[in-house]
Amino acid sequence: MKLSELTERIDFTRLSGEGDPEITGIARDSRKAGPGNLFICTKGARFDSHDPAVVQALFRDGVRVFLAERPLDLPQDASVLLVPDTRHAGACVYAAWYGYPAERMTVVGITGSKGKTTTTHMLADILRAAGHRVGTIGTNGAIFGGRTVELANTTPESDEIQRYLKEMLDAGCDSAVLEISSQGMKQHRADGILFDYAVWMNLQEGDHIGPNEHESMEDYMFCKAELLNHAKLGFVHMDDRFAEAFVKLLHTPYETFGCSPSRDYYADGIEKIFDEETRTPYIGFSVHGKLETVSRINLPGDFNVWNALAAMAVADHMGVPAEAMNEALCRIRIRGRDDMVYRGAFSVCVDFAHNGASTWHHLEALREFRPKRLVCVFGADGNRSKGRRYGMGEAAGKLADFSIVTSGHNRWETFEAILEDTKVGLHKAAHPDYIAIKDRCEAIRYAIHNAQEGDLITIIGLGHESWQEEMGVKRQHSDIEFVKQVLREEGLLDT
Repeated sequence: MKLSELTERIDFTRLSGEGDPEITGIARDSRKAGPGNLFICTKGARFDSHDPAVVQALFRDGVRVFLAERPLDLPQDASVLLVPDTRHAGACVYAAWYGYPAERMTVVGITGSKGKTTTTHMLADILRAAGHRVGTIGTNGAIFGGRTVELANTTPESDEIQRYLKEMLDAGCDSAVLEISSQGMKQHRADGILFDYAVWMNLQEGDHIGPNEHESMEDYMFCKAELLNHAKLGFVHMDDRFAEAFVKLLHTPYETFGCSPSRDYYADGIEKIFDEETRTPYIGFSVHGKLETVSRINLPGDFNVWNALAAMAVADHMGVPAEAMNEALCRIRIRGRDDMVYRGAFSVCVDFAHNGASTWHHLEALREFRPKRLVCVFGADGNRSKGRRYGMGEAAGKLADFSIVTSGHNRWETFEAILEDTKVGLHKAAHPDYIAIKDRCEAIRYAIHNAQEGDLITIIGLGHESWQEEMGVKRQHSDIEFVKQVLREEGLLDT
């Protein structure tokens, strides 16, 4: 592809070099760049590939075209294209490289502190029920055409997003639903995409504020709003306490959803339904406004009404009939989200809850299964806000009948240090009943081995993930698969 084709949608100043060279590949990692490549210089927290030693080594290896934020110390026959931000420009270049796949599908972006994954999968299932071929990108990976590709981030880098969108298109997908994190928007990973629809679910104070994420709540909110400002039409959950401040940041048309009749889509008549035969809780509700229907979700927790309502609002704009929406919503299953891995004399659930608010909501929702005992196996993450540990401990101490505190992603902190902070939260309950088992596998094994009839064991923190990080080392581990292994060992699950 010619350089001019790759750069047709970015503003740049050409500092050196001539002609319109053929580009054979794009790289932002200096270890992967070679002759004929366009190299994207990027300044990161620990490494800046604008460094003269880096670009001069690349030039010696045959790289002749560079995208940069400042002049480079290179010979005049190197083509150096100066741009204000190489992350933004790079995303646009990758979109061009893959033929702008987002423009040949209906693309939906979903953001919010909580609910992104559930809403993404609800909408995808609704669209499939209506006959669409759908791909998703998010916490649970890139899923399309019968494939699931695990991702390092909820919102992957721009080259991955564009590549997976192109692969979805090639696989026959007509729609794609993407989870978009605030960090993804801050780092311009989704730039180069004009979303057809974008949804904002909510904002949780403090969860992503810190030196490695957002410097302030204002920055966090701004980055969330940027998704909707990159869309043709937005949808805003107006019941969230930050909604009024959030909409002031928008300069794109948007519609609203919530529980008030003043919303474009609103839900009322919410009722808890319990199927005695299957011991399964449902939530029934009515939808009004631009869509009139009665629906039912097979997931516990009132918050899932708002997740479903958001998905229904987008689907309504995409021409999906209410019958298809309701067909999908009453049989939702999402890997690692309220995921009932086993139902028998006792039950085992796996969920991604990894902070105080999500743990609280998850445990409250599980009470709708009417368990004899609610047992919570959890471990807070290291090198993250200590507020997560206090919050998870408090939620477990107050809402679980028995807790097993174990390791999560300890990263570079010790289990013992994380445990001490978690105990602060646990002891906010009057009489918390818990034990600590450092090894996560042994904690899960203990919970299952000592289960009583009627118990509901929930294992939270890792959800769908297939790895665990301790002391900087990632080892293979899946809560879901390990639960199945122990159940087979106990003779409770067929091999």
